[in-house]
Amino acid sequence: MKQLTGSESRLLLTVLLTCILGVAASCTEQKNPTAPTLKTKAKQDADQQRLSQDPAAVWQQFLAVNFAGDQACADCHRKEYEAHQRSGHSNTAVRMQESALAESLVKAGDYQDSRRDQKWIFETSDGDFLVKDEKHAAMPPLPVSWLLGSGTHAQTAIAVDERRQKGVELRWSYFANQKGLGLTPDHERFDEYNRNSIECFGRPMQAADVLACLGCHMTVGPPPGAPFRAEFFIPNVGCERCHGPRKQHVELAKIGRGHESKPLINYASAEQYIAACAQCHRDENNLSANSQPNELVRFQPYGLKKSLCYLNSNGKLSCAYCHDPHDATSHNRVQYIKQCQSCHQAAEHSTVCPVKPQGDCIECHMPAVEWTAGIRFHDHWIRKPGS
Repeated sequence: MKQLTGSESRLLLTVLLTCILGVAASCTEQKNPTAPTLKTKAKQDADQQRLSQDPAAVWQQFLAVNFAGDQACADCHRKEYEAHQRSGHSNTAVRMQESALAESLVKAGDYQDSRRDQKWIFETSDGDFLVKDEKHAAMPPLPVSWLLGSGTHAQTAIAVDERRQKGVELRWSYFANQKGLGLTPDHERFDEYNRNSIECFGRPMQAADVLACLGCHMTVGPPPGAPFRAEFFIPNVGCERCHGPRKQHVELAKIGRGHESKPLINYASAEQYIAACAQCHRDENNLSANSQPNELVRFQPYGLKKSLCYLNSNGKLSCAYCHDPHDATSHNRVQYIKQCQSCHQAAEHSTVCPVKPQGDCIECHMPAVEWTAGIRFHDHWIRKPGS
């Protein structure tokens, strides 16, 4: 199979998820790569007719045939699997009603909005988690669909109207440093709102907004035009988000032929690596003209690509140079400094810091910036102090 590079790798899943639907039914019976099952034409016609009448079945069949799931990777890639389970990527999307936060909110009962004269009431009914405005009895309770974020820093809830393909980002989010709810970032601009619209609950989201939001917390989502049903998503950023669908590889590996299924995505350069991360961690393509420093701190690929360390690395410095892409973010400052010193040492064609050669490189050259609510991130723009 051809290895994909550059923009091809970034478009791989989109192409797979849109183009393969028309032939998904014909690909589902080859469960053993060495012994395909023969079917009668009548049975094939019956299956095709069933699938043509039920697009949901087509999509779910496509997922089952092509995606193996994280657990399937564990047999051969145990170290990477266990590292991934420690990471925020593995736990960044959960159905709201199944979350620990939902349970604690229902137990608490209510929450006073920090900027509006609203008190939110939390309850469950028929398996749904509901939120309603205590002072606006005419506004029906809103079923909340997903809780997004690992909780390392924060978690934000969204409600999705599956049929109309719209949604709303709730005004309240959970902040780990506060051990409780606070205003969802950037929701100050919705202090003034139409009380009888969806703005009552938070930021309105069109279809593109919903997909962009969910897309960065999922391995894969529904094909274009499909309803945003929960079963159409594979929650969390799993192995196959970055390595592509690997069911064929897993099945072949069981009979010692895993090498025959070539990688679908090839990270051949730092540029391609950073582009993959930037799909969610964002780069210059996501900037707006009025982006502020506290907003840019969330654009780590953008910061890294501005750095002379990256520009002068001859295509070698990527996110993975300092971060294990499978594991939770390390806070081992000593190890990060060693990474800096691996290039910046007393040698020809190398630059040693003239101020503090043995100091804390990170604190001076990539300081933490407050994003919101006391949460601080490093913007990854490696620069001289004061730049």
